[in-house]
Amino acid sequence: MKCLFVLTAVAIASISLHAQDAPKMFYQDVAWSPDGKYISATGLHDYAKDTDGFKTDIYVMRTDGSNLTKITDDVNNDYYTSLSKKRIAYSSGLPKSQQTSIFTANLDGSDRRQITPSTGKDSAPAFSPNAKQIAFMSVRDAGKYQIYVMKIDGSEVRKLTDDPSTSFCNPQWSPDGKRILFYTDKGDRKDQVWVMEVDGSNKRLLTGGIAHNIFPGWSPDGKKVIFSSSNRDGGNASYVDGSYLYTVNADGSGFAPLGKIKSFFARFSPDGKKLAYITGGFPESSIYVANADGTGPTKITK
Repeated sequence: MKCLFVLTAVAIASISLHAQDAPKMFYQDVAWSPDGKYISATGLHDYAKDTDGFKTDIYVMRTDGSNLTKITDDVNNDYYTSLSKKRIAYSSGLPKSQQTSIFTANLDGSDRRQITPSTGKDSAPAFSPNAKQIAFMSVRDAGKYQIYVMKIDGSEVRKLTDDPSTSFCNPQWSPDGKRILFYTDKGDRKDQVWVMEVDGSNKRLLTGGIAHNIFPGWSPDGKKVIFSSSNRDGGNASYVDGSYLYTVNADGSGFAPLGKIKSFFARFSPDGKKLAYITGGFPESSIYVANADGTGPTKITK
C-alpha cells in the first residue's frame, strides 16, 4: 500500500451545515485545535461508484459536532489537516491530479495561502508546537514520499529522510518540538511506526516490525503514541475495516490495545482527557469523541 493519501487563486466560500443537512461522508482524519475547542477533518463525499469519482473537503466543527463548517471550495480536492491557534494547514489539488500543494488558511477558510509550489505531491502538513514550522510528506525529489520541514511561509525547506525504497508518511511533532513521529510504507502491507529527532537523525522503530500500523499521534505529555493497527494475526484485512487502536510508550515499550476500539485514525485532545477517532466503512464513516481510555464514546457527526 502506498502512503495513505485518500481512498486513493479561488475565493473560499464557507458553508455552514445544519446537522440535518450534513452530507454522508467518509471522514479520513481528525485534528484538535490547541485550545481543545475545535476539531478539523477531511470529508470524502459524493462518491460515484460507476466513475470512482468523489469530492474531498475540509471541515471544522466544535468538539461536540456542532457548527460543522465546510471551509474549502468546490474546485480542488483537499486532504489532511493540522490546526494551530489561528490557522489550519492542509493539502489541496485538482481532482485526479498528480500535483498537490500545502495551503494554510484561517479557521473559517479565509486568507487562503499556497505555501508550496504546484509541482509534485506535497501532503499531510503538521504544525510544530510553536506554529513556526510545518512538517510534511512529499515526492518532490523521488518516487517515494519523504519527510520535509519548512517555515510556515514555505521557505527554508529541509529534507529529513532519504530512502528511495521506502515512503515516509504523515509526520507528527512531539509536544516538546524535539521529535517527529511517522510511519513507513515499503509496499508489503506491514507499515511501521517510527520516531526521529527533528533533524532526521536517530530513527527508532516503535512497533516491532509486525502487523500493519498507521497514522501515529502523540499523547500531550509526549510519553505515549497512539496508532491504528491491523493484520496482527497475519491476515489481509482492509485498513478501514480491520484496524484497532493501540498505544505504545515513546521508547517502544508498553505496547497495548486501547480498549477494543475499531478505528483507523485517532488523536488525543490537548489536555489528554479526550480521544477523537474515526470508525466506519467506506463510503461512510463517523467521528467519535470518548474519554482518553476509550470509555464513554459519543458520536459527533451525523
